[in-house]
Amino acid sequence: MTVKRALLVPVLVLSGVMASAGTAFGVTGGGDVADGDLPFVARLEMGSSDRACSGTLVHPQLVLTAASCFAGEDGTTLAGEPYRATTVTVGRSNLNGAGGAVVAVRDIVVNAASDVVLARLDTPVTTVAPVRIATTPPADGSSVTVAGFGRTRDEWVPSRLKSASTTVDGVSDGSFSLVPAGDATTGLCKGDAGGPALRFTGTAIELVGVHIDANRASCVGESTTATPRATEARADVFASWITANLPGFSTGFEAADPRPHWKNTVGTEAGHGGLLNVTGVCCNVPGPELFTGVPPQGAHGGTQAILYSGKDNNATTSYAYTKAFRLRNTQVRASTVLSYWIYPQSKATGYNYPEGTNSTCVGVDLTFTDGSTLRDSGALDQRGNRAHPANQCNKMPLDQWSQVVVRLGDHSLNKVINTVSIGYDQGPNTGGYRGFVDDISISDIVRTDKFSSGLESGQPGLTWRNTVSTTAPGGGLLNVGGVCCGLTGPEMFVGEDPRAHGGSKVILYSGKDNNATKSFAYTGAFALTDVFVTPSTRLSYWIYPQSKANSFDYADGTNSTCVAADLIFTDQFDSVKKSLRDAGVVDQNGHSIHPGAQCNRLTLDKWNYVSVPLGAAANGKQISQIDIGYDQSANTGGYRGWVDDVRITE
Repeated sequence: MTVKRALLVPVLVLSGVMASAGTAFGVTGGGDVADGDLPFVARLEMGSSDRACSGTLVHPQLVLTAASCFAGEDGTTLAGEPYRATTVTVGRSNLNGAGGAVVAVRDIVVNAASDVVLARLDTPVTTVAPVRIATTPPADGSSVTVAGFGRTRDEWVPSRLKSASTTVDGVSDGSFSLVPAGDATTGLCKGDAGGPALRFTGTAIELVGVHIDANRASCVGESTTATPRATEARADVFASWITANLPGFSTGFEAADPRPHWKNTVGTEAGHGGLLNVTGVCCNVPGPELFTGVPPQGAHGGTQAILYSGKDNNATTSYAYTKAFRLRNTQVRASTVLSYWIYPQSKATGYNYPEGTNSTCVGVDLTFTDGSTLRDSGALDQRGNRAHPANQCNKMPLDQWSQVVVRLGDHSLNKVINTVSIGYDQGPNTGGYRGFVDDISISDIVRTDKFSSGLESGQPGLTWRNTVSTTAPGGGLLNVGGVCCGLTGPEMFVGEDPRAHGGSKVILYSGKDNNATKSFAYTGAFALTDVFVTPSTRLSYWIYPQSKANSFDYADGTNSTCVAADLIFTDQFDSVKKSLRDAGVVDQNGHSIHPGAQCNRLTLDKWNYVSVPLGAAANGKQISQIDIGYDQSANTGGYRGWVDDVRITE
C-alpha cells in the first residue's frame, strides 16, 4: 500500500532545532490537554528517533494510526513487523511525566482501503480505557475535536498533547474534511498523522476520524498562508475492520484453523466438570467422544466440525465434559462474547444412537484459571437461557444448526480462560446423544504471551542447569565437552551481564566441539505445561553469539553462531513427541531453525533477533520443553554466547 506522508515528523532532524520563544499552541491553534484527559491518545516513535506520529488506543493491544507512519523508503506500508522498531506512549498527556504505558509495537495490520493501520502492541495496556469507535460519520458543519503530539505554531517537538475544536467541511464516502472553527487558525502539523478526530456527545467520546492528510498551514517551519485544512479517514467506514482484527480465538475445525488439543478426553482437573454415568454411545466405544469429523449433513462453515457423543446411563444425574482447547493466555473483557453453532442429532440422523432430545443437552463450557466455570456463572445466552449445558436441554431444534451467543463480560470480567470444553449434562432421561459443534469464537479478548521469560525477577527461571536433553526427541550430546577450566560438559545457566538484551540477566551457553565431522549438544532450558500451538503461534528469542575476542578467548571462529532454541512437541492425540529442529521450519529470514543451519547466519558480538512460525508444523500440539542446541559438522573448538527474552506468542 502506498500512502501519503504529509503529517509525518522526522524527529531526528528536528530535535536539534531550537523552538521559538513564546506561548506554545498545539495541534496548531489549540491548547494543552490536561493530565488525565484523552488518555487514549498515543504517541508513536519509529526507529532511533527517526519519525513520530500520533494514534489512538482502540483496544488494550491495538493502536490505530495512519498507514503513512509505517511507510518504508519507497512510501509503501507492509503488514507484519514494522519497518522501523516502534514504541508507543499512551495514557500520558505530558511525555515527560509519569503514568500510562510505554510499549513496543509487535506488528501492524494494514487496511488497504482507508489509509490506516492497527499497530499490535507487545504487551496489553490495561491502565487506559480505549476509545469507542463511531458507527456514523460526523455531520457536515458539526464540531469535531482533533488531538495530536505534532508540531505547533511555534514548537518543533512538543512534549504535551494538544487538542482543538474544528468544523466538518464536507463528508465523502471514506473521508471528511476539517477547517478551523470560527475565526481560529487551528490545523494539523507534522507529527499529528494518525491522531484522532473526536465527537463529544454529553459525557461520551467517540472516534470519528483519523488524521491522514493536511496542508500544514500555521505550522512552524511551513510557508503556506492558506487556511488550515485537514483530511480524516472516516472511522465508521473501517469500524468493522477493527472489530475483525480484535484479538480473539476462533476455529471452524478446518485445516488452517486451531486444531483441538485433545481427542475423546474427559476434563478431570478441578472445575473441568468430569464424568458421571456416561459411557460410549455404541460399538464398544469406551467413553464419550469428541473429535473432528465431516458431518454427513454438512458443517456450518467449511467441511469439518467437532463431533460429540455418549450414552447417558442414569435417569437422575449424568454428565460428561470433554476437553477441546487449552487457552490460558485469554483474558475476558467487558465486551468479550462466546459464540458457537451446534447441530444436535435425532435418532433419525444419528444412526439410531440418540434418544429423544438428549443431544440438545450440550453446550460449550469454559473453565477459568481461578477454578470457576461458565456453566456455573449464571451467564445467559441470547435467548435468555443459562449457558449451563443442562439448561440448554430442549432449547434448540434437532437436526439443524443453531447459534448460541453468550456475553462473557457480564459475569466473568477480567478472568483468564483456561480450557474450552464440550459438556453434556442432564438429570432426567437416559440413552444416547450425538451431534456436532462448529465455528467456536471468543471475540474481543486480551491476549497475553503463552510463555515469556527474560530470566528477570518474577519471570520463569530455567528448569535445568547444565543438563543435556537426552530423552528422545531431545538432541542429546556427541563430541562436545566443557569450554575450559576443567568443565566436564556443555554449560547452560543464568548469568548477569550489563549487555543483557533486556534487564540484567541472560542464559549463558558454552561448550567445546571436539570433532570436525559431527558434534552436537542440546541442553534443557524450560519445562512447559499447558502451552499449545495454534496456526498463529510463534517462537522468538534474542541471541548473542560471542567471538574469541569477546569470550575470554574461549570461542573459535564462528562456532558460537551454530546455536538455536529447540522445542519438543507432544501430540496429545497419540502421545508422539517431535522436535522443532527436524520439523523443516524456517525463521523470519528464510533459514532453517535447526542449530546447524544457523551457522554463520547470525552476527557475532551482537544481539540477533530470531522469530519462528510454529503453526504449520505443530498446530494443536503441546510444547513440553524448550532446549538450547549447538550443532555443527565442520570445525572444532569452543563456542559461547547468551540467549535472552524467550517468548512463545500469538
